[in-house]
Amino acid sequence: MLRPGGQLLFIEHLRSGDPALARLQNRMNWLNRLVVCCDCNRPTLDSIRQAGFTVAQVDHTAIPKAPKFVRPAVVGLATVPATAPSGCSPPAGSRTSPR
Repeated sequence: MLRPGGQLLFIEHLRSGDPALARLQNRMNWLNRLVVCCDCNRPTLDSIRQAGFTVAQVDHTAIPKAPKFVRPAVVGLATVPATAPSGCSPPAGSRTSPR
């Protein structure tokens, strides 16, 4: 868990914006899960946002020499809001301010 104002640096493959490649990812996902225990067709940026982060910077790229269906990737920076959403409280015993 990051403290309010913290930053998350990420690099992750993601579902392609190209419909034909996205269909290939759907068809090949079972193999990717079997071989490397990972889903290659997740909506990565949407998942980061739904977890409460603000995506501050993102660069779309490709993972070189990877199979075509796992090649699309993003590299970026997401931040945690400076204040927790209402109704959220830090876990018991956690520090929320620097010493």
